[in-house]
Amino acid sequence: MGQQNNQQDVQVLDYEEMLQFVERKLAEGGMKVGRQEIIAILEAEEAFLIEKGVIEEIPYEAN
Repeated sequence: MGQQNNQQDVQVLDYEEMLQFVERKLAEGGMKVGRQEIIAILEAEEAFLIEKGVIEEIPYEAN
């Protein structure tokens, strides 16, 4: 059998930047949503995507 190249693209997202982006987009749409509610939604979305195998959590390694 031939060897298969299994290259993965890894993208690291800044959580605070993403949270601020969501807050701004909601505010632009006239919606006032608390930060804790947004965090709960983002965490639920992340858990769903991990469960479906769409994303994979990579442990943080400090240098």
